Amino acid sequence: MSRTARLVGATMVPALALPLGASIATARQGAVPAPPTNSNLPSGLDVASPYLPQTVCDPDAKPGVTAFARLMANHYSEYSYGISRACNYGLTEHSEGRALDWMLNAYDSHEREVADSVLAWLMAPDSQGRPAAMARRFGIMYIIWNRKIWSTYNMSAGWRPYSGVSPHTDHIHFSFSWDGAMQRTSWWTGKPWTSVTRTPGGTPGNVVDSSSYPTLRQGASGSDVALAQKVIGVSADGEFGPATFTALKTWQRKNDVKVTGVLDKATWNKMVLLGKIPARGDIDGGLARYFDTSIKKGSTGSAVKALQRTLGITADGQFGSGTEAAVKAFQKKKSLIVDGIVTNNVWRALAGIDYKKNGGGGSTTTPDKPAAPAIKTTTEYQNLKSTVLRTGSRGAAVKTLQRALGGVAVDGAFGSGTEKALRSFQWHNGLPTTGTTTAKTWEALENQKYPFLRYRKTVLRKGSTGYAVKILQRYLGLKDDGVYGTSTADAVRALQGRHGLSRTGYVGGLTWQALEREVRARRG
Repeated sequence: MSRTARLVGATMVPALALPLGASIATARQGAVPAPPTNSNLPSGLDVASPYLPQTVCDPDAKPGVTAFARLMANHYSEYSYGISRACNYGLTEHSEGRALDWMLNAYDSHEREVADSVLAWLMAPDSQGRPAAMARRFGIMYIIWNRKIWSTYNMSAGWRPYSGVSPHTDHIHFSFSWDGAMQRTSWWTGKPWTSVTRTPGGTPGNVVDSSSYPTLRQGASGSDVALAQKVIGVSADGEFGPATFTALKTWQRKNDVKVTGVLDKATWNKMVLLGKIPARGDIDGGLARYFDTSIKKGSTGSAVKALQRTLGITADGQFGSGTEAAVKAFQKKKSLIVDGIVTNNVWRALAGIDYKKNGGGGSTTTPDKPAAPAIKTTTEYQNLKSTVLRTGSRGAAVKTLQRALGGVAVDGAFGSGTEKALRSFQWHNGLPTTGTTTAKTWEALENQKYPFLRYRKTVLRKGSTGYAVKILQRYLGLKDDGVYGTSTADAVRALQGRHGLSRTGYVGGLTWQALEREVRARRG
């Protein structure tokens, strides 16, 4: 949102202090989930931010904004949002990666209830009577929604009329302070932030792993739906419709998952354990990440805790005699070698997927390691490069375009907002700003989402040199000297471990894809 538009709303229309209940309706009981909770909040409260306008061009999504967006999207099952925006829109915090547009429609009764419930929660006083406590704990600087604006730098005015170019009836706009954007505030750290950082400088807080696979039902859309669609064998258009619902139930039945027709935790977990999708957050049963880790009596740490939780014994992280006895009992039950040592094969048995038996019960033909996911060399843009979209176009291709552009409603209707976002993207990428898709536009969108597509068949290992090594190092945060040495191999192993891949230190198609996922996550 530009400062000019904001000032028009604040000065040309008289400021009006409204009671919260008059401007934001209370959500109906049971209509939307209760707000998120956090047991780690301190008694101290974060400072209310002054107005901090855009001062630099740095559109990469900032960690606090991304974490807040994911928290809201996953908690309320409303997944359409945008953060980053090119630096040719005038003054806007989107161009610093510290503003969020959450696409909720004020004229849709359910989405209106979600929006009003969230805003009531953010604006409410805490137990000590301090106003807008939750907004301050996230470092939110101002909010625009449904023709009204609220800000921490003018809290006494409450919600006041807003008359900018966009009425903000199709999305809520959140702008964050630099401290909120960099995740320094108390919701994330458990400590109140009492100073004001007026520039991008400073050390960002730790990014919370809020990227667990969400529970998705018919009617949902987005990249996680598309990911599941590839596994269950339907067109990966990102739309959870009747065909996806039917195919999902069939897949669940064939893979011994409770048949719900819902992408729930058990379903995601099974997909991870079968090697079809990468581990994420707590979705891997706590086990898949340890498939390449052998543990035995005397071992300690998170792998031991995961083992103990699965066996239903005290999870103290110490592999002692009791744990060994439980492992041996499990091995005997599953016709494994009874030696008390947890290897890849034992982890697979614990996870409930195919494993190799050792006497007494025959043997499966499945190898010890999970089936590797296919290396993709094509994308959803492959068949769209000759598709011309312009104002008035409709359909699935428009939705693909809108998701790629970000910051616009993914409704399949090519309107003025989509055209504006497309022109901005074209300008930012040195393309003719026609507002109409061309083959080069689709290629640029593809390169943005899949920056390593061209390298997926390039194998790198210790001793490799050249430009591909430089690219790898650059995105791993290393010095890009183009020489694949020990530090590069160590960083690659760490990347592979985060994504449930064998920690070989070699880079092939699956490792390039894993790095690509991390790059997209950083961009929000």
